[in-house]
Amino acid sequence: MPKNPYSLRSWTLVGIQAASLLYLSLSAPMRTIRIDLQVWQLSGLFLALAGLVRFNRHTFSIFPEPKPTGILITSGIYSYIRHPIYAGLLVLYGTLLIQFFSWPRLLILLVLATVFVLKILMEEELLKGKFPEYLDYQRKTNRLVPFLW
Repeated sequence: MPKNPYSLRSWTLVGIQAASLLYLSLSAPMRTIRIDLQVWQLSGLFLALAGLVRFNRHTFSIFPEPKPTGILITSGIYSYIRHPIYAGLLVLYGTLLIQFFSWPRLLILLVLATVFVLKILMEEELLKGKFPEYLDYQRKTNRLVPFLW
């Protein structure tokens, strides 16, 4: 029996996430042509990178379970939204979908968004158990989209 009841689910979600990102990255050019979409694409990239640079090797994980050595990060971009990396990736790949539309790419982007939502819900339940202050942090910030969710 696995030590963590979420491990099989986590591996499944991370596997689907990796396959989706790989497909979206390889199925069309990674750079939009339209200037307006380039602004959105760079914004998504900035958002994801702003979230990523707040982590270190003791905190960052592609899995929903927090690392035992992890700390709760609530400053920087995380003072506005709780999951800027996911938000940034959705903006980035969403702009690429607009520029290079195909039905398979739309389907895969919807799968990726669903995986992100499932990971967010799972991760937040685990973070509430590890960090008592997480409930207060949840009240102050939105998950993915400022002022909406």
